[in-house]
Amino acid sequence: MRVLVFLVFLTMFTTISLAAAACAGGPSPMADTEEVVDQLREIYIDQAALTNAALNKAAIQGILEYLDDPYTSYLDPVHYEDFTASLAGAGEAFEGIGAEVAVRDDNIMIVGPLPNSPAIRAGVKPGDIVLAVDGRSLEGFDLLAAVELIRGPKDSTVVLTILHVGTLRPVEISVVRDTIELTSVFARIQGPDVGYIRLSSFDEVAVTGLITGIADLRAEGMQGLILDLRNNSGGLVDAAAGVLSEFVPKGLVCTGCNPGAEEDLLRVTGEGSAFDLPLVVLVNAFSASASEIVAGALQDHDRATVIGTRTFGKGSVNILAPLESGSGLYVTTSRWRTAGGRLIEGEGIEPDVVVGAGLDVQAAQRVGAASRTLCETFEEERAGLAGQGALIVALDDLCNLEATAVGGPSEDDVLAIAVTELRKSIGG
Repeated sequence: MRVLVFLVFLTMFTTISLAAAACAGGPSPMADTEEVVDQLREIYIDQAALTNAALNKAAIQGILEYLDDPYTSYLDPVHYEDFTASLAGAGEAFEGIGAEVAVRDDNIMIVGPLPNSPAIRAGVKPGDIVLAVDGRSLEGFDLLAAVELIRGPKDSTVVLTILHVGTLRPVEISVVRDTIELTSVFARIQGPDVGYIRLSSFDEVAVTGLITGIADLRAEGMQGLILDLRNNSGGLVDAAAGVLSEFVPKGLVCTGCNPGAEEDLLRVTGEGSAFDLPLVVLVNAFSASASEIVAGALQDHDRATVIGTRTFGKGSVNILAPLESGSGLYVTTSRWRTAGGRLIEGEGIEPDVVVGAGLDVQAAQRVGAASRTLCETFEEERAGLAGQGALIVALDDLCNLEATAVGGPSEDDVLAIAVTELRKSIGG
């Protein structure tokens, strides 16, 4: 972390001596950077563009673009504070549309609109690709820069240019921003002896909320639990470890979870309250990151039946490093694997019981990108296709397909299958 911070501040063109960092017998490998700035300040036509703030911003952007990692981003002080608050969980709130987003194949994708959020009320769906915000293309934007555009004050309106899964033409959706209350745990009795807990994120209060939910449901007669991780885009690795520790008495959470540690392993605490509770876990194509750690570990420990479709496949460890200016650097430090050594990044977790056709997120985005190009070209060349009536009709039909449903069976159907599977363990 210190090395990364040092590099960032080096690019701010302060009085740090580059010569001191030079190898013996040769110039500093970064001497060209200093010389380029000096030359620009002497002879460049637009001196007003060469402020320290502008050069600092450009240098940071250049470094991050060179790394070509969608999960490594720079946050200014305001957005650093917002991002830190979003990890705090219950009791915290932010103003925006209420949707989890991620990057896949250089596209900004909606992982899941939060329940009862402005996004879900406006028709934003899991798997949607956000092409533009208020007419501004997101091409080349990293994840956090895109989030900055999408968020905004309560009662303001943002227009998202969206490509729904299964369509070839984007649509514009207006969303009125609101205050989003962060509630990561929801618990209820699903049947006479079956409990249901949905985790919407792995924030700082997810573990305490889970423990409380289990205790409350047991008081209502729960004999088995359905843990719903669908559309959960992840969060804190420590929270994932805490959730798993409730169900697994000993062993690994994952490998690659403790970057820089002598033993790059993370283990359960051994202090859980539900080691013998029959358990079924629900996942889908938008269960990502910490959700995949938990689902994969429960499989590897033979502790639960995982039901649904293959998960998202986001398996990187990221650290939020504070900078002296009040800004932050969100940086990828390693790739994790499940407790049993399975790679998550780009692979996801395959359920024990597959329910629904699921969605290959990467394939869907590749098809979406190719489709957009096809339809844009068709519009440009339509006049040249005169006399090709059948082809024009076919392309019109193709480019105006309605969105297809994502995820197959309804939520009630999936829950019914989960209850049936769970009863095999509780004997009901």
